[in-house]
Amino acid sequence: MMSLYFIAVEPHGELIDKIRVIQKDFADRFSSSKSYRNFPHITIIPPFSLHEDEETALISKFKNISLTTKPFTVHLNGFGSFSNSKNPAIFIKPENESGLTTLFNEINSAMKSFDYKVSKFRPHLTVAYRDLSPENYQKSWQEYQSKTFRDRFEVNVVKMYKHDRKKWNEIAYKPL
Repeated sequence: MMSLYFIAVEPHGELIDKIRVIQKDFADRFSSSKSYRNFPHITIIPPFSLHEDEETALISKFKNISLTTKPFTVHLNGFGSFSNSKNPAIFIKPENESGLTTLFNEINSAMKSFDYKVSKFRPHLTVAYRDLSPENYQKSWQEYQSKTFRDRFEVNVVKMYKHDRKKWNEIAYKPL
């Protein structure tokens, strides 16, 4: 059986609560609840399919990646958007992407042995996507593009998740 996996970093609890308020606003006022049903995170390696027979090897490989990335602080500043006509998204922007990019490069390189490689990395913390209609994207982006959001969080661990057909569950973590 095939399963879905992905790798991400998460903000701390207090910041998660602040982000959930924004996601709830999108769910309530702009009919975009998919992001609210997920947990706030910055994706390092996007979802990929793998046969469950390979899961033990995947977790082992992930836990044994030799990371040179040291713990770092992500500064969040304002909102950004992907105006893709089919799947527009609105997100909170990380200001300093170098730590995230280094982490992505190291993990992406290690994932090659699973015949999986991501070509582009655009770090962001999604607050609305997938079920955000083009009309509601326009309305919400008019409002959110000038809103202020400033915060930060320490990245000292990266986590791997598996989807159980309902939600994402942490299955492994790797300290920096």
